[in-house]
Amino acid sequence: MLPDALLDAGEAGCGDLTLLVFQAMKTLAPGQTLEVRAYDLAAAMDIPAWCRSTGHHLIVADTNARPQRFVIRKQDMPFAR
Repeated sequence: MLPDALLDAGEAGCGDLTLLVFQAMKTLAPGQTLEVRAYDLAAAMDIPAWCRSTGHHLIVADTNARPQRFVIRKQDMPFAR
């Protein structure tokens, strides 16, 4: 499966990483996917937590790869708060 977009987050961590993911997800249509590559070890916790809090679907989390690789599918409907 090829993602619709790729974000190479490099060494960005925590707040910077989730901000980059947020900005990249805004450019996608519902159902499209974003591959995130990240070197920060905390990404293994930060990205799944961000997905849970925003309603997007984490479909791949390869934390053994370097850089780590995550694929996120944009939710179909906006998350109601």
